Amino acid sequence: MPLTLLWISIALVFAIVEVLTVSLFAGFVSLGALGAAIAAFVGDDIVSQAIVFAVVALLGIVAVRRPLLTYLQARAGPHVLSGAAAMIGQSALVVDAIRGADGTGHVRIAGEDWPALALDGEPLAVGVAVRVVEIRRATLVVEAAPDIAALPGMES
Repeated sequence: MPLTLLWISIALVFAIVEVLTVSLFAGFVSLGALGAAIAAFVGDDIVSQAIVFAVVALLGIVAVRRPLLTYLQARAGPHVLSGAAAMIGQSALVVDAIRGADGTGHVRIAGEDWPALALDGEPLAVGVAVRVVEIRRATLVVEAAPDIAALPGMES
């Protein structure tokens, strides 16, 4: 019985390590320790317990880990952008004219006014629909997008 508790303790430690690292190594070591705990509980000797531990842990790491990681990564879904990075590709409306290459104006996007520069350096008048193409520090770099009609919430 003392060896059973030792193997269960080892399994718990490696289970905690797996939760903290999420690498799918410690989890298989934990399963190996649980297998060894079962072997100890049914009365197997220490050599049999060690063999069960090694076989279960190594089999999991070698045979199961890679397909399991592939499956989990495929299920992960798209990464969600937030903050300023989410504005790239979005439509906006010029609310303060952009005055050429070094002239910063303002665009309204998602109900907020942001400083903006024109990508090609050409001036953009108030009311022009634009698309955000990049962000430089806290300034949006935009290009004219005549194909975009004013969207709800883009009105000045």
